[in-house]
Amino acid sequence: MPLLGQPHARPVEKLSGLRRMMPFLMPRRNDSVVYFEQHIDVGATLDWLATEDSGTGPKVTFFIVILGAFVRTLASRPRLNRFIAGLRTWQRQDITLSFAVKKRFADDAGLTTVKVRFAPDDDLQEIARKVDEAIAIGRGSKQTSSEKEVALITRMPRFAIRLLLWFNGLMEYFNVAPTAMLEADPLHASAFLANLGSVGIDAPYHHLFEHGTCSIFATIGRIHKAPIVDADGALAVGRMVTLRYSYDERIADGFYAARALEMLSRHVADAEGTWGSSTDEESAG
Repeated sequence: MPLLGQPHARPVEKLSGLRRMMPFLMPRRNDSVVYFEQHIDVGATLDWLATEDSGTGPKVTFFIVILGAFVRTLASRPRLNRFIAGLRTWQRQDITLSFAVKKRFADDAGLTTVKVRFAPDDDLQEIARKVDEAIAIGRGSKQTSSEKEVALITRMPRFAIRLLLWFNGLMEYFNVAPTAMLEADPLHASAFLANLGSVGIDAPYHHLFEHGTCSIFATIGRIHKAPIVDADGALAVGRMVTLRYSYDERIADGFYAARALEMLSRHVADAEGTWGSSTDEESAG
């Protein structure tokens, strides 16, 4: 692994002229953010999870299914796993997902963030195991590496913090930032997820972060009942979840992104179809 620069990404060389120009026309992530939402009937997946819970090994929750859907989709639609840095387009060669974790279940408890690296062929049990390990570290008594860095930086005067962040951005622009720093930072990830349904609220739209290289921010709302039209055309009550995305349109065109999100929706709505058999309809993007 190199000591400097992006350790798990390579510049994308074959791009159209328009794609090459987009970072110059829209140099910031929030200049180019697109918002999208999905309302997904997850009744079949919830029923399947209830039967799959054997009580042994890591617990596979609905959030694990969402993470698994992201892993499968990013593996199959790799253009969604890109980012812009130094006015260039980069292709990630790994799948990393970040999310926030409460230190403990209390109003005054602090938040920490964890970043987990997944393999394209990880199953739900392996995803759950990796997540459990990351959460255990995040909720542990010891500070994580990112918490230590933040604690150290915030002791500095305000002008010094601004100067440090400017210099950090300069290093990333020229691809000479220390690899260890990029590896520890949860905002250098394929996507950032916020599971707001776990605290009983719905999903808002979230901004993208200018710091780091995260091109997708997804929020997950609470599971709720809503009217749907079933396969027979009759009105029924469905168990629904809302996912809302903020997405940097510079990394891939809207048609490609829409197909990727349709795939992700299918994985969430029909987890048994994705994980309950060895067959998979996906093809490389």
